[in-house]
Amino acid sequence: MMYSQYCRIESKAGGVFAPPRRMIKAFRTILSPKGKSRECREYRHAMVAEMFDLQREATQTYVDLNRLHTN
Repeated sequence: MMYSQYCRIESKAGGVFAPPRRMIKAFRTILSPKGKSRECREYRHAMVAEMFDLQREATQTYVDLNRLHTN
């Protein structure tokens, strides 16, 4: 998944701390009907896993940056 795609999904879901359910719902809004089909299920699951990896990294970056500014 490209980082720009992740950023669009994150902003639709409500930010870096959005719960998983909202992230998945936002992810599904960018899919085409074929992307939502049964035949693309494995690909979709891989994309969701990658999206959550990117969210974990973004959350950690946010926390780290805020730690630097508060000290």
